[in-house]
Amino acid sequence: MVEYRKHVRAPGNNRAAIIFVAGKPPIMCTLDDISEGGAGLTVVSTAAIPDTFELEIKGEDGRRSCKVAWKKGPHRIGVAFQA
Repeated sequence: MVEYRKHVRAPGNNRAAIIFVAGKPPIMCTLDDISEGGAGLTVVSTAAIPDTFELEIKGEDGRRSCKVAWKKGPHRIGVAFQA
């Protein structure tokens, strides 16, 4: 199978992460995989996730600006990290 990704993925080891949306309560999620350009997340429901948000990953300093790249089923999203 040929891999067409720009960045190599590494396992997220199901680390805890938090999605922050202005004016809304934080949304807990888990990190499935991560690369230099983005991440795969598992959430309770993709319906409540806006197109852009801030992501805080346990064990990292600060938050990353994210844009949703894809949604798969009711629980999986892929995000691209924004500069």
